[in-house]
Amino acid sequence: MEYEIPDYRKEFGCYHNSASGGTQSTYENVLKLYLRKEYKMNFPMSARPRTGQIVQEGCDHYFGLHDYSPVRGQQEGLSVDEAIRHATTEFMTYKPLDWDGGKDADVYEACKDVVPQMIRYAVQGIEEYFGKNVELVGEYQRTFKDDRLDIPTIMFLDYADDTRQIDLKCSLPVANPVKKDGTRTWRVPKPKTEPTMQQVMQQAVYWKGTGLTPALLFVTAEGYNICTPDNCDMLSKPVLEEAYESVVQRWLVLQNLMKAASGNWKTLFGMVTPDYAEIAQRHGREILDIAKQAWRAE
Repeated sequence: MEYEIPDYRKEFGCYHNSASGGTQSTYENVLKLYLRKEYKMNFPMSARPRTGQIVQEGCDHYFGLHDYSPVRGQQEGLSVDEAIRHATTEFMTYKPLDWDGGKDADVYEACKDVVPQMIRYAVQGIEEYFGKNVELVGEYQRTFKDDRLDIPTIMFLDYADDTRQIDLKCSLPVANPVKKDGTRTWRVPKPKTEPTMQQVMQQAVYWKGTGLTPALLFVTAEGYNICTPDNCDMLSKPVLEEAYESVVQRWLVLQNLMKAASGNWKTLFGMVTPDYAEIAQRHGREILDIAKQAWRAE
């Protein structure tokens, strides 16, 4: 379905909402739009989210959902060992961040060790939830429209069938304190048993947009845990309804700010307060410098 995008939205390069954007602060959404439109940049990828993508990629290869499209549908999958080889080979192309004193490189090395086992557990969890030899729907762009908002919302669900969907969430090794000799070890956490509020908000968007029953698959190198509305009150309908309204409120705030800014970036930046420490920690010096320039008062 084609949607008419208001001109003021086009001025800021904002053509849709997303579940992830609904969990971000307003200043971060504004900065993200600015980087994309004016600098053709995205926030940098770090080792932890990239590891989660790689675990999902291994699962996709196993279930025949790699490069999924609704037209092509599910294809014949690989053995779990072959799927792991494909995913780990892809992970080898990752280049750690070079502005954080080597922290991301350390995380990357620790994550490489656990990816194969995490893929195995993720596969087991997905098969437990949906059953074996069941036709699955992979990740592709879905769209829905809330009448209170003037642009559509896009969603990317990890795995689904006709009635249910599940989102893969990976918990990765945690660094232990540095030893006296300067070395450190890493510990593998146990799978989570409760979602964060941000994860609930994301699930609320998926649930509202598709009507599919939500679930979360928490995976570590020690095992997995599945949260559903049957065993987790945080995924119950009343909680999802409240969480979805919180997301819509965030989207409406950004919508109203952009309307008031009338296509002027300086005006828009002047309406929100940045967190420079957070920007520096998450995104590095280059983006911090861009942000400071964007928020600099005339």
